[in-house]
Amino acid sequence: MENRQRYKAFISYSHHDRQVAEWLHRALESYRAPPRLSAKNGASIAGGLRPIFRDRDELSAAADLGETIRDALDRSDALIVLCSPTAATSRWVDQELAYFIKDRGPGAVLCVITPSTPDDATLDAVMPPALRAALPEDVEPLAVDLRRGADGKRLARLKIAARLLNVSLDQLVQRDARRRLRVMAAFTGLAALVTVGMGAMTVATLKSRQIAREQRDETEALVAYMLGDLRQQLEPVGRLDLLDGVSAKVLAYYAKDRTDRLDDKALAQRAKAQTLLGTIREQRADYAGAEDAFRQAAATTHILVERDPTNGDRIFDEAQNVYWLGYMGWRSGDLASAERGFRGYAELADRLVKLDPKRPEWRMEVAYANTNLGTLFFEQERMEEALAAFQRSLAEKRAALARAPQDKARIADVANTQAWIADTLGRLGRVREGYAERAAATALVNQAAASDPSDKRLAAKAVGTEMALARLELDLGRPAKAQVLSDGALRKVRELAALDPTNARWGEFQVVTLLDRVDIACWSDDLPGARASHAAASANLAKLHGGDAKSWRPDLEGRLALQAVMLARRAGDAALERRLAQDLLAVLDTVPGSRELQAERMTLVAAAQLAAGQASQTITILSPKLPSLASSGRDVLARAYLAAGQRNQAEKIVRELKKHGYAHPGFLAFWADSPVGGISGREAIK
Repeated sequence: MENRQRYKAFISYSHHDRQVAEWLHRALESYRAPPRLSAKNGASIAGGLRPIFRDRDELSAAADLGETIRDALDRSDALIVLCSPTAATSRWVDQELAYFIKDRGPGAVLCVITPSTPDDATLDAVMPPALRAALPEDVEPLAVDLRRGADGKRLARLKIAARLLNVSLDQLVQRDARRRLRVMAAFTGLAALVTVGMGAMTVATLKSRQIAREQRDETEALVAYMLGDLRQQLEPVGRLDLLDGVSAKVLAYYAKDRTDRLDDKALAQRAKAQTLLGTIREQRADYAGAEDAFRQAAATTHILVERDPTNGDRIFDEAQNVYWLGYMGWRSGDLASAERGFRGYAELADRLVKLDPKRPEWRMEVAYANTNLGTLFFEQERMEEALAAFQRSLAEKRAALARAPQDKARIADVANTQAWIADTLGRLGRVREGYAERAAATALVNQAAASDPSDKRLAAKAVGTEMALARLELDLGRPAKAQVLSDGALRKVRELAALDPTNARWGEFQVVTLLDRVDIACWSDDLPGARASHAAASANLAKLHGGDAKSWRPDLEGRLALQAVMLARRAGDAALERRLAQDLLAVLDTVPGSRELQAERMTLVAAAQLAAGQASQTITILSPKLPSLASSGRDVLARAYLAAGQRNQAEKIVRELKKHGYAHPGFLAFWADSPVGGISGREAIK
């Protein structure tokens, strides 16, 4: 019987990655498996992860693996290979993999991407050839990533442990989080006691300035830890209550001294504590408390800026707190306060750029500030101001993208701002210009998504831009192109939904795409197809919201109901059209609408009123909003004017829509049959 010791894993690495291998060896062998936890097959894991084999001596210049290495590979349950550019070209790493895979297959291999691997390098690029050749097509081995911004050492250790112990990663993560939480909770209590004690010691030793200064330095070092490392350790385990308590104790400590007696270092620490307290309270939905904390933080950072007006880091800190004040105003519905905060943030960002125009992160602050203002103006229906703000933001973001053309964050920044510009132009009735911006955003996001198929968030963003572009194709009178885009978007969003059926955002995407297909089919004279898509959208929406009245939204349930009105009209059933419109109005009277969906709700009410024969009410609702109405809303208003006998008003709107390229098939069909002021159907489609 074989009674020689077996290894939990064999670590294969190139000499260049020796330090990482040493860390990994220590980290795995020192890992203590949680008690009362069994492997998926019921086996005990009491032995933990010992032993792990790592060859500590350089391989000789022999042409083959030594007997010791082959024996260790034979007795190892798994092989961990450190993947890096040097490992990918290492003859010894490749031979170890080839020997191990020959009998065990690639399923027992675990890849670890080293921290020194370039950020843009894929796993395939740093994988040894023997493993790449052994893998089935389109299959990647289990891998963890030690690079910055990826798994990190703690999660990487847990992932490897879960694989080697044959247990659920979720079990290890939860147990590790609970253990860390117990340690941090105990340490937080101790740190708070030490802070109070050291503060008391400071007061007690005021007779000696030197001793007092030393005690204060130690206390502030502890405070710095509480605001830095301790925060980073408590936030991931969700203990915001402990962080709240930490911040409150820090502020109580600094409250003992007058502001004018605090030096710059102490003031900066106090500002950080105030900002931390604000962010914690905001996350806990204590908006009044959060606003108060941010106001104090802004006042403190302003004092620091006054002490040193040319210090860019201090201006930056003040800008962040002024932004938060604006955000809290927006969150509470106080748009005047939000505008003051966002404008103040923009002014401080401009000051940063004047100090150092070449510093890219400060130029991005200008871009973010303008995006905030643009979003606020858009919500207030100040479309010209919104457009100007978004265009200023786009100029900065394009410059940032030019400096880093492969940076996905910069790509997303540019695409998002172009999407905002497209929507703003749409609300100004400038359809052709809006289409150009949306098409540019779509091309940019699709290019980025194609370069990294594994990034599903980017894939979802690409689907969203294609859906919006399909709607604009229909507005420009190109239903065939709209159909192609819509088909592609629906196929992609179904693939995403299959990966995670619980993702509500992807479920919404499916519903919206099906609603778009209703419009496209209806105005392509395919009423059976429109009805089929309408039924599918209804079924998906019922599944998504489960009939919950609180989830009723004008852009989803409301749009579905209005499409039923449209289908009745297209079928020539005027009585059904009017009844469905009245039913929709009855629902709209009882269902509250969120602030973000007020524009959709207003247009929905107006369209339903027109279909119910209430043209004057439609005019009352839409005419004051004309400068910020989307093209479809302007069309509804023009029809209401026509129904009310105000032909000149209708003619003015129709001519303006035609001028900017609006050629939705429904718009053309209606005005071809109902000429206004000499506008014939032929003129309308020029």
